[in-house]
Amino acid sequence: MVLAPWTEAIQAAAENEFDAFEVVIVYPSADLDSITSHDIEWAKTLAQKKGMEICVHAPFFELNIAGYCQGIRDESVRYVKRAADFCAALGGEILVVHAGNYIYNFPQEATPDNNPLMKAQWENNIESLKKINDHANFQGITVCLENIGNKTIDKTFEHLLEMRQAVGDSLKFTLDIGHARLYAQGGVERGFKVLGDTIRHIHFTDNNGTEDDHLPIGDGNSDYSGFMSFIRAFPHIVTLEVLDIGHDPAAIIRSRDYFNKL
Repeated sequence: MVLAPWTEAIQAAAENEFDAFEVVIVYPSADLDSITSHDIEWAKTLAQKKGMEICVHAPFFELNIAGYCQGIRDESVRYVKRAADFCAALGGEILVVHAGNYIYNFPQEATPDNNPLMKAQWENNIESLKKINDHANFQGITVCLENIGNKTIDKTFEHLLEMRQAVGDSLKFTLDIGHARLYAQGGVERGFKVLGDTIRHIHFTDNNGTEDDHLPIGDGNSDYSGFMSFIRAFPHIVTLEVLDIGHDPAAIIRSRDYFNKL
């Protein structure tokens, strides 16, 4: 419901008896600078009344926590930290974060070990993640780094584990099923195997194997059979990440119905 204010979307989630809701800081649904304390208190009260867990997806468009320019990096980190503040104020516990983006199109054989421009961005990304993670942890928020694998620095699941080793064990992961299927990371089942119990949040979605379509579950051609046992036993939030450029919650409700059949 990207065109709907986030308050309208969480109201729809409550009315349709969802167990949890992920507030995504993306225009025009949510802008941290325009969210009021009244909005936060209203949403927190609604979630508590309905027994809904809340998590927050930090902003990532227009930002780059691994940027070369200090000012861009600093502002990106500041804004993600504000998302952690927002999450804490809502009573949430999970903040989904993207790694930074590489600026240049590097050759396939390039790595941070053999390319100084890649190395600079890798180190910037780690330093920024440390600042974000420390800030969030102080407020009782767990940062979950999402596997992107397309434009971001985390090209592989192993890269994610390297980042966690550098940042600290409190850093956890959001496993995005659509991304794991598409971006040469070895597939979804491998993602569950490699990341294992460091997964603290899941983005469950569908696509047709070529684009990150964010389709309702069952509308694409994804095969979920290989990891549904993990999903059934997963004790944390599974976000059904359906992208509908509008105000209508019908697509996400249809997705939940199919998910429940699975």
